[in-house]
Amino acid sequence: MPPDLFESFKSALDRQALWVAPEAVLVAVSGGPDSVALLHLFGRMRAECKFPLSVAHLNHALRGEESDMDEAFVAELSLRYQVPFITQKLSPGQLGDAPEGMEAAARKVRYKFLRDTAGRIGAARVALGHTLDDQAETFLLRLLRGSGPRGLGGIHPALDGLFIRPLLESSRESAENYLRNSGERWREDSSNQDLSRTRNRIRHQLVPLLQSQYNPEIVSVLSRTTTVLREEDEYLDSVTRELARRLVRKEEQGVSLAIPAVRVMPPALRRRLLRSFLETATPPQSPPPDFETTSALEALVTEGRHQTTLTLGPGLEVRVLYADLVAMSTPAPLDEQASVPLPVPGEAAWPEMGVRLRAQQVSRMEAGNPESPFALGRAYLDADALPGPLAVRRRREGDRFRPLGAPGESKLKSFLINHKVPRPVRDRIPLVVAGDKIAWVVGYQIDDRFKVTPRTRRVLVLSKELP
Repeated sequence: MPPDLFESFKSALDRQALWVAPEAVLVAVSGGPDSVALLHLFGRMRAECKFPLSVAHLNHALRGEESDMDEAFVAELSLRYQVPFITQKLSPGQLGDAPEGMEAAARKVRYKFLRDTAGRIGAARVALGHTLDDQAETFLLRLLRGSGPRGLGGIHPALDGLFIRPLLESSRESAENYLRNSGERWREDSSNQDLSRTRNRIRHQLVPLLQSQYNPEIVSVLSRTTTVLREEDEYLDSVTRELARRLVRKEEQGVSLAIPAVRVMPPALRRRLLRSFLETATPPQSPPPDFETTSALEALVTEGRHQTTLTLGPGLEVRVLYADLVAMSTPAPLDEQASVPLPVPGEAAWPEMGVRLRAQQVSRMEAGNPESPFALGRAYLDADALPGPLAVRRRREGDRFRPLGAPGESKLKSFLINHKVPRPVRDRIPLVVAGDKIAWVVGYQIDDRFKVTPRTRRVLVLSKELP
């Protein structure tokens, strides 16, 4: 005999550390059997231990009057349960032109509504009614789309420390039977019968076929498979994070990864580390690298030669630079004659170059005795030796300067080549100039003529800030 749904529900909350009384819970209720059962279960929990309980419902306005009837049903249900009811109705057609597709757009809007609502009312957890069947359907849907282990790990019991899914180990049928035995009604969403939607075809056609022709317990089998894949994925993720901490470096030219270390890794770890490397180089909200992108990065690691380049869209490219794989931004071409004044004291920001420099003047006594006249992000110069006002610019053809300790001037190009600065990086290095002289090749070297000496009275301190 299958366990009572209430006992399974309480067990999941406890075993998976999803919720502890008296944390406030916001239950997302659509009106369907899964979410109504979830509300009923939390209602029973509230009878055992007091805690704040609320209901949220988002009316997507996709089914006209039927959507409004769903909202009215959930409002009446909340009134019977004597819990606060929070609702929001989208404007008609609001999701129709979403570039990612209506279902994905609806999900994004729904989660934002739930997250915002939880924050506003102080709910520690948002409870969602996903079941064992949703887990199996999600696995099949992602398998058909070619997802890797992470996607095949399916729906997680908890997400972002906020969303919880206590019914993920219970079937949709058990939720419906529970409601029948409790004398509770629910709403049926007519769009769930629309076979033009892939998920509905999986639910009404593929799963029944697998149950009747292959394995009656296929839903449970697939759910167990997602659990195994998810746990293994989480372990490999922890290994990858440690590897990334040691091997992925943020440097002047971009985000770097040592190729020799990556080449000898097992393919599974290599692919994960390459995805982590690229995620470090892209904005937080960027979509994760797909299989084709990861494969292209693998090819760079195993076959690429110095200067081999992979363009990954506007503003980003990955290059093989000697023994490193480097992800770097590709800013729009800059005017070679352009420069930005650097006041003293003050700062110069040049977003196109990804740089912001700060200048301040201190006495020789205040400056102390710096161990080095320059460091990766800072330089100390003799303020009185500088021949003119400061400015920031990029390198120009024929630039020369006198590197610290050198007997005379040399070409800036030769200096950078000797220091093995890759060609695509050279134009990204900002120069601080005083009048017509280069005072600091930022991050590399100062000009010997402007160094701090025992005769220095005023010290100019230059520092490179985060852009």
